[in-house]
Amino acid sequence: MPLASSIRKYLYAARVFSLPCSIFPIIVGFLISEKVQRSSHEVIILFFIGSSVLLVHVASNYFNTYYDFQNKIDDEEHCIDDTLVKKVLHENEVYNAAFICLALAMTFFGIGVTLVGNAYVLPYIIFFGAIFFGINYTGGYQLKYNCLGELVIFIAFGPIIATFIYSCLSNGSSSLLVLVASCPLGLAAASLVYANNVRDSGHDLKCGVRTIANQIGLNNALKMYSFLLILPYIQVAGFFMLYPMYSPLLLLSILTPVTLYFAIAPHYQQATNSINTIFEKTLINYHLFSSFYTILIYYSVE
Repeated sequence: MPLASSIRKYLYAARVFSLPCSIFPIIVGFLISEKVQRSSHEVIILFFIGSSVLLVHVASNYFNTYYDFQNKIDDEEHCIDDTLVKKVLHENEVYNAAFICLALAMTFFGIGVTLVGNAYVLPYIIFFGAIFFGINYTGGYQLKYNCLGELVIFIAFGPIIATFIYSCLSNGSSSLLVLVASCPLGLAAASLVYANNVRDSGHDLKCGVRTIANQIGLNNALKMYSFLLILPYIQVAGFFMLYPMYSPLLLLSILTPVTLYFAIAPHYQQATNSINTIFEKTLINYHLFSSFYTILIYYSVE
């Protein structure tokens, strides 16, 4: 197949639209490291470390597509990525692409820690732990199929990535500040998975996939969906109360109600009326919230 066409197909299968879920915690980990450590880091180090995160993310997406298709979970009506359903790529091509991305991720990670100049244990533990989660999300232990999808996404796209970046740039140390600051992003990312599970709850149940949404019933699932959308904002308020010295509370008090009104309330109302588009609406909310929150971190943390 022509190179340009092949690249487009692999990018399509990579679910590029999901990469902000890694990019936002990368930025938050970097910002907190810069301001807490009060030092400037080489951009080249951030490039290699950040790229390793994105490559693990893409590899995980490839694995997810492969195993969902292998386990007959995906069909034309119930899938985020229809690469294999519509035969855009062959199964082996997707599976091999996942391992190529992992190999590249390890290479970029190796270059990044070499540039840092010292070997620290914590970044290695987090990096290979993230790979474990990526493979076992739908393969291996099949965490997603056993009501653990939201928990894995919360941990991965909140504390894990932000702490990984912070640790790599801060002499292998960890910080309660970065852990607490990353939780709202993790919750916002988990709401994406939950929205997808709400939409596919009936189909998942028929396929033997247990999710929180199909275990508690549609009505309760929608109530929990509403709570999940609001919870990151509650955590933002809690974060700035825990660390008041970092908080322009006036900005928070002005922007949070406005964002809640324009971003959250309409999405819940529309999602209740149109389950089929709940994921797309939640994705919009994720970008709105995460952009607002990252800007707030930039201007708040001294």
